Amino acid sequence: MGNLGDALEKHAERLGIARQVEAADVVERATKEIAKFIPREDFEVVSFNRGTLKIKVKSSVVASEIRMREAELRKAINRLTRLKLSV
Repeated sequence: MGNLGDALEKHAERLGIARQVEAADVVERATKEIAKFIPREDFEVVSFNRGTLKIKVKSSVVASEIRMREAELRKAINRLTRLKLSV
């Protein structure tokens, strides 16, 4: 018998929502990782679609900080191999 995560993943695939579930997971993990070095009120992870993580920021300073940490962020979200940032 598989674990609950596997069962949920298979069910999401059957329902045709696996991509949306994965995108929501990526958005949540990215938000947590970025919040380690930037206050949450200064950014919002908007979406993840086709390898691009879209992030809304309050200032160009915040955008620069996120771009400088892109490799670190990519590694932290480890399942994404072709993450591109759109800030």
